[in-house]
Amino acid sequence: MPPQEILWRLLEKTKKLMDKYIPHGKDSCISPPEKKIFLLTAHWDNKIIGALFSQKTKYHLSIADQAVTNQLIAFGIEVSHGKKIEWFLDPVTQKFWPKKFWGDINYRDKTLGGVKFVWEINRLYFFVSLGISYKLTKNKKYADKFIWFIRSWTTGNPYPIGINWASGIEVGIRLANLVWALSFFEDHFFSQDDQKAINSFVKNHGTHLHRYPSKYSSSNNHLLAEGFGLFIAGLYFPHLNHSKKWFTKGKKILDNEVSRQILDDGGSFEFSTTYLSFVADFFLLYKISCDTCGIRYNQAINERLEKSCGFIKSIMDVNGNIPNIGDQDSAVLVNFGLSNLENFSSILNTGSLLFSRKDLSTEIPDLKTWILTGHKQVHPKASALKQKADNTPNESKKDPEIDGHGISQLHRKSGLAVIRGRINRKEFLLIGNAMPMGMAPLYAHGHLDALSFTLSVGGLEFFIDPGTYRYHSGGKWRTYFRSTAAHNTIRINQQDMSEQIGDFMFGKPYQITENRLENNNGSILWRAGVKAELKKNQTSAITRQIKWKQNQLIISDYIETQDTGLIECFFHIHPLCSVKNKTGGEIHIQRNGIKIIVLPDSRGKIEIFKGSHDPIAGWYSGNFNEIQESTSIRFYKTLNNKERIITQLSVELDE
Repeated sequence: MPPQEILWRLLEKTKKLMDKYIPHGKDSCISPPEKKIFLLTAHWDNKIIGALFSQKTKYHLSIADQAVTNQLIAFGIEVSHGKKIEWFLDPVTQKFWPKKFWGDINYRDKTLGGVKFVWEINRLYFFVSLGISYKLTKNKKYADKFIWFIRSWTTGNPYPIGINWASGIEVGIRLANLVWALSFFEDHFFSQDDQKAINSFVKNHGTHLHRYPSKYSSSNNHLLAEGFGLFIAGLYFPHLNHSKKWFTKGKKILDNEVSRQILDDGGSFEFSTTYLSFVADFFLLYKISCDTCGIRYNQAINERLEKSCGFIKSIMDVNGNIPNIGDQDSAVLVNFGLSNLENFSSILNTGSLLFSRKDLSTEIPDLKTWILTGHKQVHPKASALKQKADNTPNESKKDPEIDGHGISQLHRKSGLAVIRGRINRKEFLLIGNAMPMGMAPLYAHGHLDALSFTLSVGGLEFFIDPGTYRYHSGGKWRTYFRSTAAHNTIRINQQDMSEQIGDFMFGKPYQITENRLENNNGSILWRAGVKAELKKNQTSAITRQIKWKQNQLIISDYIETQDTGLIECFFHIHPLCSVKNKTGGEIHIQRNGIKIIVLPDSRGKIEIFKGSHDPIAGWYSGNFNEIQESTSIRFYKTLNNKERIITQLSVELDE
């Protein structure tokens, strides 16, 4: 850490010591939130919403009805509480986090479980489902339960006690879901006691965020959550003490951070594709809030959001799939009923309306965009609805530009290369990864995936990034999913490209030495290189070249190292593909009438793993805390200082 960060952290410790012993009074304000400044539900019509978005309304009603009976969900784990919610309970280990001053709690303590599980419940995502369900039904039980939860949470987490105050990102997300839920209760009468409970909840959250901002190596997406929480609390609760300074500080953070946290090619500066879904929403909801309320803001917000939409569109296949590069924790800002990955399509739909860009629209039904904009154009035709319901590839939007020779796009800042074409009438999309390791100096959400690639054909994923699975409680799984071996790339002497020295830290980073795209004589060539310092001060340099023409890919890997030993080339395949090792060395990968034939270099050997524990290989995690068997292919041979390995792929389609 630089000296100024060390000094700042020491000052933070001093503040914590003071706050541990200073009494914290309750806010006695009984003024209601000024709900009319938010017009999020101005275009709401129950009949239209129910008809167009029946699946999403059923989802919110289901979540709300479960919440009414104290059944809460964290990453697919359902927890049934009795009459009292246990806000410190880890749903996996069934252990309780300590009820003491938040600054004295080690949230990295793995003996209690992965802290994200208890935090996930305490983000109060179900608040929005209660609000939407009330709006749909006018059933008072949802409003009554909403205020009951606020009282229960405040009693169970008396400031500054408990794990749920230990991270600013959690505090900011709670505020965001509270405010968006309240927008759906705009015609409900809250008693003075109800208003006091809401105001007390917000006062503690706003005070904490203002007092403990993230800085230096911590100023990533956590800072955005803190800034957004301060902004939204100050905007929505102007009658509270200190709300003006909350608003001012939160707005300043968001205005200043947009040009840092969204790169000028539209990617995320943490070099994680899925975190871009999370980050973009902070600026999107900030922009819409400001536009609705007539608040001026940094116009870089519009510029970077539009670029981010273009970036997302460029790496999304025809079925809405996004390569899962870097950490993936399924995070969303506000629970509109969309997963982190589904939210990408919603961002594009909203962007298509906000920036008058029809080319961004995905034609996927989108309640979130309707809520935020009130535009009926967000709902596609019935045929598109049927395609999504049947989970069939959408081949209706034929882009004449990518027929024949295909198109390519290089995102220089983000490090991603895009090759898009057609094989017959099916889309072919390859994403080449020459991203930096992650956000310096910790590289926290990066994976050791340099020179990896993903490939989809006809909107179906074949070569994939296996994902993340878990964070603090991941153990060997956390190590595996971040490792070089868990990506479609090269490993030398069974060593990662950088040492993993903690769940969110790496050693000396590898360096990307080149990253370029060329179009030559009807073919597209991606060439990228990486240099890594392995153990014993041994340096390796790898250059990967992928050439695409018509239905064929030729992957050429050039390796230079000061050592001899073993070289491995890994390929990870989507779980819905069948993989067969044919005689003669060919590997056939099939899915829904599409076959990819892999012909590895004949000088090596091949191993195929599916759900292996020793070694760990053949696993896929599409979302946080989800894991299933998939197929991993390992090609390996003896390394002799300089090597060239050729792998050929060809795509065949059933006519």
